[in-house]
Amino acid sequence: SPDRAETTSGPGSERPMAGGGSRWQRIGTGRLALWCKGLLQDYADACRDVALGVKERPGKAGLYLSLLAGATVCGLQVPCDASFESSLLEASGTLLLLSPWIRNGGSEGHVQRLTKLRNQGRLRYQSLVFFSLVYQAPFDAEAALYQAHCKHLTPRWTDFPGRILDVGFLGRWWVLSSKMKDSDINEEEFKYLPEHLRAISSRNLHSVANEKLFDEKYKPVILTEEQIERAEKEEQQQRSP
Repeated sequence: SPDRAETTSGPGSERPMAGGGSRWQRIGTGRLALWCKGLLQDYADACRDVALGVKERPGKAGLYLSLLAGATVCGLQVPCDASFESSLLEASGTLLLLSPWIRNGGSEGHVQRLTKLRNQGRLRYQSLVFFSLVYQAPFDAEAALYQAHCKHLTPRWTDFPGRILDVGFLGRWWVLSSKMKDSDINEEEFKYLPEHLRAISSRNLHSVANEKLFDEKYKPVILTEEQIERAEKEEQQQRSP
């Protein structure tokens, strides 16, 4: 009819929608859009407050940023269980290359204990975000024994510190590293030497003092009666079954 307006559809024309406004206007005034705008506004206010706080208290802000950066570095460099396996194998290989007469007894005993627990399936690994722990379990994870599955026979939490074997922090296993520090020094070789020859300080590394120590090692060792008796007692104890 002539009273009714005619609408034509074409590529350049826009069809009117019911309810008034275009589709983008309806989306912009919807609940989701209002919620997103409010969220962005809250974040903007928070950033503005942080910037103002940094400007007013730079020392406190620097401390917080340092703590945050340190925590991030610690979290990224937490060693995994595979790194402990490789460190243990490397330590075992290092000891195998040394003669049994010069191996450190503490290093060898610690590595042998870890190797034995590993072969028994009793090593456990636990990551604690900023560091990791390797501890000893009483049984293998696949053991079908009653003692291994009874909740009343499981170790108490108070005994857990005594079962910790190593601590991983900043990409390093600290207990194993400390045990392997002097792995090529056998302390048993020096226990019968005089007291002043058992330890060497930085002053003894000078040429004159070093030459004196070098000449002194060829002198006969004079033992006191107390030292002789103690050596005889230790020899008798070794011979006795």
